[in-house]
Amino acid sequence: MVAWLACAVMAPASAQELTLRWLTPAGQVLDQKTLTLAQIDGLKQSTIVTHTPWTEGSQTFTGPSLAVLASLAGPASAPPTEAKVIALNDYSATIPATDWTKIGAILSTRHNGQLMRVRDKGPFWVMYPIDTDPALAHQFYQSRMVWQVKSVDFVTQ
Repeated sequence: MVAWLACAVMAPASAQELTLRWLTPAGQVLDQKTLTLAQIDGLKQSTIVTHTPWTEGSQTFTGPSLAVLASLAGPASAPPTEAKVIALNDYSATIPATDWTKIGAILSTRHNGQLMRVRDKGPFWVMYPIDTDPALAHQFYQSRMVWQVKSVDFVTQ
């Protein structure tokens, strides 16, 4: 019975949860939050309608901007300069703050109005408005469009 209890306590977070951390450049944790899908849905939402290399035709992606997520840190945290986005398979990409302040990258929770299953690149997928700028259709940006996101580490100044 004790072994079962230990396994239950050590179980990984739900795939419908997102861990956010704010770190110093040296890696010291300044703040950390785990958000449920319901909490993420309660944030200001953005919509991107675009084509992607992984889908057919124009697609609609909805979720909070990375700027909204970055702003959830405690008041003592400096504005982040970048975000390290980590997928369920531990793939990661570093996204500079300009991608969410100037380009409008979002963390989508919905694809064409539907929740995304893990097998369909969910539960969370970083999306860029590819159709708004031809430069965003290149591998340089595509490598930042992490799917199956489990956590985001915002690095402050």
